[in-house]
Amino acid sequence: MKRCPQCHRVETDDALVFCRLDGTSLVSDSLADDSEAGTARLSTPSGPTDVAATSILLQNHDIETNRGTGPTTVLPTQLSRNATGKLANRTLQRNLIIVLIGLIFVGACIGVYFYLSKRTNTTIGSIAVMPFVNASNNTDVEYISDGLTESLINSLSQLPNLSVKARSTMFRYKGKDVTPQQVGSELSVEAVLNGRVVQRGDQLTLSVELVNTKTGNQVWGQQYNRKLSDLLSVQSQVATDVSQKLRQNISGEDRQKLNKGSTTNPEAYQLYLKGNYFASRYSKEGSQKGIEYFNQAIAADPSYALAYNGLAYYYIVANEWYLAPREGMPKARESAKKALAIDETLAGAHATLGVVLDWHDWNFPEAEREYKRAIELDPKDPRSRQFYSWYLAERGRVDEAITEAKRAQQLDPISPEQGIYLGQVLLFVRRYDEAVDVLRKTVELDDTFWLSHSFLGRAYEQKGRLPEAIAELKRAVQLEPAAAESRSVLGHVYALSGNKVEALKVLDELKEMSQTAYVPPYNIAIVYAGLGDKDQAFAWLDRAYDDRSGYMTWLTTDPQLDSLRSDPRFDDLKRRVGFTQ
Repeated sequence: MKRCPQCHRVETDDALVFCRLDGTSLVSDSLADDSEAGTARLSTPSGPTDVAATSILLQNHDIETNRGTGPTTVLPTQLSRNATGKLANRTLQRNLIIVLIGLIFVGACIGVYFYLSKRTNTTIGSIAVMPFVNASNNTDVEYISDGLTESLINSLSQLPNLSVKARSTMFRYKGKDVTPQQVGSELSVEAVLNGRVVQRGDQLTLSVELVNTKTGNQVWGQQYNRKLSDLLSVQSQVATDVSQKLRQNISGEDRQKLNKGSTTNPEAYQLYLKGNYFASRYSKEGSQKGIEYFNQAIAADPSYALAYNGLAYYYIVANEWYLAPREGMPKARESAKKALAIDETLAGAHATLGVVLDWHDWNFPEAEREYKRAIELDPKDPRSRQFYSWYLAERGRVDEAITEAKRAQQLDPISPEQGIYLGQVLLFVRRYDEAVDVLRKTVELDDTFWLSHSFLGRAYEQKGRLPEAIAELKRAVQLEPAAAESRSVLGHVYALSGNKVEALKVLDELKEMSQTAYVPPYNIAIVYAGLGDKDQAFAWLDRAYDDRSGYMTWLTTDPQLDSLRSDPRFDDLKRRVGFTQ
């Protein structure tokens, strides 16, 4: 026989393995046949005939007894009911516990999911697009990695409530090994976007990742495999994907902003990227190449607003560098107006048009309207603010000028371009100590940028630190020999230091350069002013006036003209340009 150790039921069928009542494994029962073991042979009065007779082993500690009597015989139905009730209670409790544990687990999982989901989808308010790495081992396709970087910066900058660091800031990091945490600390951004470009034949592989600058953890990553001819669609897709990771919901209007002023022509897009790549080098050769590529992009797509916008800006850059104002400025005006005819909301085109009205037309009220419109359309654009800061300084609005220049630098904190503009404004308003401090830091950012050395030389001159001024200006001429401006300031400093021979030598160099390239008459006038030759200085200033030179807007601010201000001819010049007495 066998016995259930749980309910003490005795089974006579040796073939059984488990208790038929509660499923517990049965054990051998050697006492089951002993008539003195306290068992009672019971049968179910009306049970089914196929149920074997069962004896229940009644242990004294398990059976309630009456005082002064022997063991109590328990009927099978009573015992079965009690055992079944206990078993049911235990089963119910166990099932309730399992259900409760399951509910707790599911609830915890849901809570963790929503917590992590919330953290992952938290809106990112600021981002830096790092210069994409050209991993193709081919410098001829460098324009692709640089161009994609700039295109994404421009696209993401259109999203509202998102701070995107400017191109001039981000390209300071090109080729440098920096961590996301370092970039986050230096630029105060919450995320960085890294990219790696590989081109093999007509195949292009672009790998991008969005990284949290606090933790260094990847928020999102994706690889795009396309043909080179699909470069435009890749840029558009990456901009859309990144914007969706930065924002939980992207409206249809925001999607349109990502492609603001763009093209659907792949060839035009590649030509545009090449234009930006070369022109942004700020060298004469680079500027000329850039302008050529912009024109080719426009020929491929005459409705390409961004190409017109880029062309207009770099005509401004080339103005009075190697292009005469009467050649460069009308082209800048035409390109800016064409860009605005296609898309009136392009802030950069308004700013460029403002420069033409300011520097060339001397239509100061209209110029200010264009500057303000540019800032209204894109308050995060540092270039609009830097141009406006110069305008304000020219008009004698000192506090406003410094405020705008500082805002531009805050938007583009490690850009030499912004440091130069702020430094120049400080020079214009005669705050020379501050100008020296700003421009020295600008040179430290990029020792190879000639304009930084040129403006620092100007600042040293005004502080009377002439040997240091000469050293900086020589460095500027060495870095960009085609820039007449640096030579002219060097000649002025030589004259002030009493080195007339070197000053005259600079004059000869400038006049020789003018035989093959445009040299602003204003630059030659500056050297004569330093030498004290007022007649020649005014004669060359009159030529600058006839050329509609942008330098004429410096009449009210340039300290290198201070020796001429007491002459009546100077007031006449100011009147003709449009400055009130």
